[in-house]
Amino acid sequence: MTLQLQPCTHTIYRPFGGIEGYRLISDPAGRLAVTTFPMEMARRLSASMDQWSACYLLTGGGQAYLGQSHYAMKCIAEHVVDPAKAFASDVFLIHAQEEPRTMDWSTRLYLEHRLSELAREAGLVRLANTVEPRVLPWRLEQTATLELLATQARRLLFDAGCRVVDGNLLSQPTAQGKGDDSDDAKEAVEIACPTRPVPEEFAFDYRGIWARGYHADQGFVVAAGSELRATETHSLRKNIKRLRADLLARDVVVPIAGVTDRLRFQVDWCFFSAAVAAKFVAGAHVAGTKWVLPRNAPPIGRAT
Repeated sequence: MTLQLQPCTHTIYRPFGGIEGYRLISDPAGRLAVTTFPMEMARRLSASMDQWSACYLLTGGGQAYLGQSHYAMKCIAEHVVDPAKAFASDVFLIHAQEEPRTMDWSTRLYLEHRLSELAREAGLVRLANTVEPRVLPWRLEQTATLELLATQARRLLFDAGCRVVDGNLLSQPTAQGKGDDSDDAKEAVEIACPTRPVPEEFAFDYRGIWARGYHADQGFVVAAGSELRATETHSLRKNIKRLRADLLARDVVVPIAGVTDRLRFQVDWCFFSAAVAAKFVAGAHVAGTKWVLPRNAPPIGRAT
């Protein structure tokens, strides 16, 4: 399902004030609502929300976990003390808009299944689930209705600040960009350019590394076939080191036969910004200005 999210503002209720704490996002035209709060509030809220049946997402650190339960808050409170969910910093509950906040089993299962599919397609985070969501033999007429609910949930999650299914270049950076200092953020804004019908290709001008990339809607794409330095400098930020290890483990980047100091991208990969892409490719704390137009790039030799 391809969905172009349009700028919109749903009804946002903040009973405790502030813009980063407990929030309930709803749309009067829909049936669903999303409640979001920091993971650290989960145990405190569990008693007052113990009867909520919902589909939920735990997000943070470039990962996400999707689940569903008739007693969703009880499950989330248990996740708080689960070392495997230590990455989670935010909770997103998808539930019925009207009181009581309940959702039938079939709908919960469909949302869990469909959002998992969409999250994998988007590739913005890594799913921490170890078991595939259960799939029921939904009838065609059921699927049509449930797909509408999935679309509603997707829009509400986006407005709640969840970047698991849909990203936004102008929003909070994903795990690929989090951790860079303010200079990096400023640099990313200066480098970013409007989307073009035909992307303008850039070459990487650093230590003879052969790489090509271009600006896209969601950030900066490094093209398949591009190389990156296998070694890392001590100054490279920890979040970039973690991302390099993750993509190597997932075979997004792979060793090159007969070449010890280079790895190669097997697929196009979108980074939050040109600055993050440059650091990833160089294995060093370099600026996004290392991406230059090919006519300005010095002659370089490509590893074979």
